[in-house]
Formats: sequence, C-alpha cells, structure tokens
Amino acid sequence: MFAAYAWDLPGGGFPGEIMRAEMRAAGLTPLLLPNPEASRTGALRDLWTDAGLRAIETREIPVQRTFADFDDFWTTSLLHPNTGPLIAAMPIEDAERLKTRVRSQLPADAAGRVTCGVRANAIKGCVPS
Repeated sequence: MFAAYAWDLPGGGFPGEIMRAEMRAAGLTPLLLPNPEASRTGALRDLWTDAGLRAIETREIPVQRTFADFDDFWTTSLLHPNTGPLIAAMPIEDAERLKTRVRSQLPADAAGRVTCGVRANAIKGCVPS
C-alpha cells in the first residue's frame, strides 16, 4: 500500500496562501511549484491510476496550523523559498504594508496566537497482486 498527501495549492489550502493572496493583490507574482494542479484530488487519482495502483481512495484533510503569534507566522512564512526572497527584495515600506494587510487577515486569539485553516488532499492505493 502507498499513501501520500499534498497541500491543496489551487484550492487555497496551502498554509502560506493568506500571504500569497495579499502579495497577488499588491501586484506581485509569488512563484508556484512546477505543477500545482497535480495536488488536486482528481489529478492525484489519475497519476496513481496511470502508475498501475488500484483500490485508490482519496479524501480531504482539514488542518489547523497555529502560530505563537503573528510574528511567528510572518517569520516562518519568510522561510519559504517562493515568498521570502520576493519580500526581502521589496522596499521596506512596501513590505511593511504587505505585513499589515496579512496581519489583518489573521486575527489573534486571547493568548495572541494566530491560526490558519488549511487543507491537504490525501490518497492511498495498492499495487495489484
């Protein structure tokens, strides 16, 4: 049996999607993986079927990703190779405006934590015997 999951990139299920959406709204184009469509359930099913796997099952996995505070979220997001360098290259004023817009999308709870609701598409299948 084989199993895997992929963040639902085209469906906005990636943990950094809030930041990426605000970057796009600001006229920036954050890079994507070579084929983000491959993370869709139907594409995963087709890939596995074409590879000869059988008894294939898929499901969506909702995930809550919680950060200690907004700065923890921001710092972690800057580590991503497709967004961090783009933000680092921005004029400081533009980066601060982006940070403010992203912060407005992630309200903190009473303890200061911020939580992102994301999702992954999971798949499993078996090699025919």
